[in-house]
Parts: sequence; C-alpha cells; structure tokens
Amino acid sequence: MKAKKAISTFLISGLIVILFTGCGSKSSTSSKNLKKLNLTTGAIKTMDSVKATDSESFNISQNTQETLLVYDNDKPVPGAAKSFEKSKDEKTYTFHLRDGLKWSDGKDLTSKDFKYAWMRMLDPNVAAGYSFFLFGVKNGENYFNGKAKAEDVGIRTPDDKTLVVELENPIPYFSQLVAFPALAPQRKDVVEKQGEEYGSREEGLVFSGPFMISNWQRGAKVELVKNPNYWNAKNIKLDEVNLTQINEANTQYQMFLSGQLDVMFKVNGEYIKELQKGVSENKWDEASGVMPTVFYNQFNFKSNKILQNTKVRQALSIAINREEYTKDILKSGVPAYGLVPDGIVVGDMNYRKKVKEPLKEIIKEDPKKLFVEGLKELGLDPDPSKYNINFLLQGSSSSYKNLGEYLQNTWKNKIGVNIKLSIPADFSDFLRKENSGEFDIAMAGWGADYNDPMTFLDLYGAKNGSNYGKYNDPKVNKLLEKLQTEINIDKRLDMYKEIEKIEVAENPAVAPTYYLDIHSFQKKYVHGIQYPKFGGSYQLRWAYIE
Repeated sequence: MKAKKAISTFLISGLIVILFTGCGSKSSTSSKNLKKLNLTTGAIKTMDSVKATDSESFNISQNTQETLLVYDNDKPVPGAAKSFEKSKDEKTYTFHLRDGLKWSDGKDLTSKDFKYAWMRMLDPNVAAGYSFFLFGVKNGENYFNGKAKAEDVGIRTPDDKTLVVELENPIPYFSQLVAFPALAPQRKDVVEKQGEEYGSREEGLVFSGPFMISNWQRGAKVELVKNPNYWNAKNIKLDEVNLTQINEANTQYQMFLSGQLDVMFKVNGEYIKELQKGVSENKWDEASGVMPTVFYNQFNFKSNKILQNTKVRQALSIAINREEYTKDILKSGVPAYGLVPDGIVVGDMNYRKKVKEPLKEIIKEDPKKLFVEGLKELGLDPDPSKYNINFLLQGSSSSYKNLGEYLQNTWKNKIGVNIKLSIPADFSDFLRKENSGEFDIAMAGWGADYNDPMTFLDLYGAKNGSNYGKYNDPKVNKLLEKLQTEINIDKRLDMYKEIEKIEVAENPAVAPTYYLDIHSFQKKYVHGIQYPKFGGSYQLRWAYIE
C-alpha cells in the first residue's frame, strides 16, 4: 500500500514459498555452525519500523519485531495478539495480547507500545511513509492533517493487554494491515531517548520479535541473534543469522557455490540455468513462482517540463519492448502491461483474470509520433534530440547498468530523446534520491502489502507518501475517495479497473515493465524459510538447519 514498500529490482518479494527439503551434504561452514544461517541483504535505510518504506528495512523489522498478527503461509495468524474480535458492523477491532510479552531487555511489552507506535506513524512531524496505512482509523487522517487531537483518534488501551481500534468505515483487509511490519510496537522511552537518531544504529534498540540485532555495519552486514525474551523463543531454532550486503550477482553466486551462503534469493537471469543444473544434480533445491510484485519506471511531474505531457509519457512507455526486456536483458520476469500482478484478488475474484492490462490498448501507437505531438502541445521544439531526461537506476551493479543502458538505447533509437543515467551508490542511496525527487524517471518497483488491488493503485493518490513523482489526477483521487466507503465487490472491481487504466494508459504515472518471478536456491540442510507475499522478503522464525 504505499506509501508502499519500495522493492529492489533483484530482490525476491512476493508469493509465499515454503522451502521444506530433504537432508543432504552440508558445506564445511554450516556443518560447524549448525544453527547459523548465512544470507544476503541489500543496503538498509533504517531500523525504525515506523519510518521504513522499503523491503530491505522490512526484512529486519519482521524478523526482529512482533506485530499483532503475523503472516504464516500468507494468512494472518496470532503474533503478539493471542486473539481478536470485530464488531458486527466491522468497524471496531479488539485485540487481546498474550500473557508475558517482553522486550529484549526484559521489560513488559504492553498494548500502550502498539498505540505509541501507531500514533507516531500518524504524527505529521514524523513524516512516516506508511502513515496512510492508518488513515482508515477513526480520525486518523484528521489527526495527521492537524484537524483532530490525539485523544480523538480511534486507538484505545483499556488495559495493558487490550488494544481497541475504531475505523471510520469497514476495511475488508484490516487484519492483513495489522500483520504488516510497519505496524510493529515501539517503546516510547527508547524512541524519545534517541530522538532523530532512532533506527540509524543498533545500539540502544530493543526488540519484540524472534531475533535481535547484534551488529550493523552499514554497507557491509547485519548480524542477528536469537531473542531469549521472545514469547516463543523455545521454538526458534536458529541461534544466529548473518546478512551480508553483496551488490554483485556474480559474487553472490560464487559465495553460494563455495558454501559461504546458505541461500541465494537475489538471482537474476544469467545464473538461473547454472543453478538449476545444480538442482538436477541434487546439490541444492529451488523454489519458483510468480510474485505479486511489479516493476516500472516512474515519472516525476515536477523535475522536467516535457514529462508533464501525457503523450510524451505514453510514448516513453510504449517504446519499451517488454518481451525482449524480460527474455533477453533481464532473463527473468513476466512482461507487464498493467500495475496489478496475477494472483491479487477482489473478494474471491482474481483481478487480473477479470481485467485486461490497460497498456495493451495503446501499445501499437508510434512512440516517436506521440512524443513529437506532445512536444508541440507544450509549445516546444518538436525535435526529440533537443531534450535530455535524467534516468535514476536502483543501484550501481553491472546488472542495473545493463538494464539502464538497454532503456537508454531504446528511447534514443525509437524516439530520439537523450537519456542520462544517474547511478546511485546503493539501494539506500537510491531511496534517498527517489524520496527527494532527484530524478526525471526512476527505475522502481512495488510489492503487495496486502491482498487487494488497492495496495498498488493507491500509490499514486495525491495523499500517498510514496507518490514521489507528485502525480495528481483528479479522477484517480475521486475514485480512491469513493473506495473508502464502497463495500460492494463488483463496484470496487469497476473502480479499480478505471484507476489502473488512468494510471497506466490514459494519464500515465508510470511505465510498467515486468512482474517479478522467483528463483530461490538453498542448500539441502536449510528448512522452513518462508517468502511471504506481503511485508518483507523472507520470514525466518520457522527456519532451521538439519
């Protein structure tokens, strides 16, 4: 939902895949450390669950903090809350916390810690990217906009074990929202002691989940250890998790082969076939599937005048040969002509099976002709070669550069416009530049936060904190507002269809490129890792080595 979660191009995030595999030979590294798991990570922006907006940060949150409900096989199950009930009108939820919940420092974890975190998320001074997640709470949006007081917000704690949440209107997927890592609890004394520095280092942090951060070296690694005060610590099988930041795919590949990595889930096309050979030789196992994640190029409506024209943006989008892009350049993925991937539902209907991808309606147009028409509508010189566009990549690896150069050449050859590649230091630097609008077009992606098309389509509402390109379409905004109170499934489907058509084809906010597919490889002694559809990329609380 975004302000939704930003996804790194080669980051696996999506369809739940549980890897239960048979026993096999172990590498020398893992045989000496039977309860230590070695994985990779991208650059992590923050350990502050309230301020996190990207999947790398959410990976840490969902493995070190405990939300009220937790995703297990894509279904919200009891986490910090042992149970909950909702009122007949589905506007009031009452959560009952487990007995004996503790923070990693031994202090009691109470319902007030959830209220504090959620109110902090709604605090406009915090500027949380996911604040809109709680706009459906009674007076949540009004409080965020300075039109209501804190005591007017529908979040109450009648006692230390009870959290009552009142909604403005029923939210069909609310139980999914509370399982999202951004809604984890926080300790007021810890946050206020560190102030603006909270989440920027591991010192002084406390944890409510199965693991704790023992070491964070920015740009290098994160080390997790088992949290002895976690309510279910006796069933957590891993003692340590080492997450090493490795940007180059070839380095990851070599480390996996040598046994320095137990799992490789940042796999791009050029290594898939080689790793699949190892599967056929019974060296390791593979999990594969299509993820509820879409990648796209987002337009900035404030940085470059020519991108304010609809035909210019349409031309840039339809110029991309998505079949060639996925098959020959990326060597993975499914061509995307819409924003909503297959598998996302409206009620019990698969949205993508009901609604045709809107970009297919205009894909046969001549991109150069459209681009020139757009320039003329702006009253500008109609020669595309007179214009430059700054294209922000997601990282500095050779894989990102290859993708960027392909699009650079595509737009030059088919349209004639000049593309300048902007290469960030790493994914964290990309997020900073994206957040501050330092791009004309940015390579980006979004993974589902919950199972409803809204998680993709409201990204470009004027109120959404992740609308970094400042897209503002009155029709989209009006439809999103209507959806807040519409509960009829067929009407919701029609409105989703209209929003997607506007955002992708009629008045493009983005140029979608592909839907993510997963190719994850792990050694045979690793069991129980889950790759959830929603939240971060992996869940380790059920993982073990045998």
